[in-house]
Amino acid sequence: MSLLAFHQLETPERRLLQRPPWRYGLTIGLTLLGAAAMILWGATFEGQVAQGIVTEVGSWVLFTVVFCGLAWFRQPHAKRRTALLFGFWAAVAIVVNAAAKHGLNQHFLAAGLGDSPRLYWAGLFFIPPILLLWYSQRDQHLQQHGLHLRKWRDQVSLGLLAGVFIALHFLSTVRFSGIVGLSIKPWQYMFWSLGFEVFQSLGEELFFRGVLLRSLQTIYKLNFWLATAITTLANLSIYLIRSQWQNPIQMAGVVIYLSMISIAASLLFRRYQSVVPGYLCNIVFSFSAILR
Repeated sequence: MSLLAFHQLETPERRLLQRPPWRYGLTIGLTLLGAAAMILWGATFEGQVAQGIVTEVGSWVLFTVVFCGLAWFRQPHAKRRTALLFGFWAAVAIVVNAAAKHGLNQHFLAAGLGDSPRLYWAGLFFIPPILLLWYSQRDQHLQQHGLHLRKWRDQVSLGLLAGVFIALHFLSTVRFSGIVGLSIKPWQYMFWSLGFEVFQSLGEELFFRGVLLRSLQTIYKLNFWLATAITTLANLSIYLIRSQWQNPIQMAGVVIYLSMISIAASLLFRRYQSVVPGYLCNIVFSFSAILR
């Protein structure tokens, strides 16, 4: 590793400390509470359109905006860029949900629409993450906070490998336990699921690894494993709020595998100081979960 790499890792720490630690922690806490509140509020709507918009804008889009806002803190036009980012990501979530879920009060598969052409709207979900990844390669502040593609071959290969390993373990456990069966869904629904995971997983990694894990280590000086434990609990809390599983065995499975993904993503972030491998790991595992 070059001396330049060490310099890049130190720079964001000094910038973060321009804000008092309590204020930075308050930003993280309010973000988590806000996301939890929006997810709970979204669950009160009967219509899938309102539920999807409130949940996605209030959690995954919010997580992305908080990461970028902190990375651009005290930079020229920071507020304008953050507002534009929020507007674009929120607009995509609103358009896709309104176009694909109009008139629905239940999920696509439950409504018998697993092969509906309306699922093609998920193609728009790919645009914001691709554009943000492209832009990050021209923005040193985003790179310093963990959104970079240095050693991209290693990041991609190790991220995909970790995701495939955990996914195969999950599918094997499901298959041989007999709790639920495995089934191939219509390819239109699989396309929708892939687009959704590409959209929401980036916000998840940016916030939980790029903001929370990183700040616990660089600002609050926690060791890696303690910071990872706190990050994993926070990450789990968002999913447990969203989940509606009543079966304790299924709930245990959710906790175990989401913890595995969070720990794997944290280890990948420690190795590369980048959210990209954890992002890919998250996508692969989450996409495999639709086969159950």
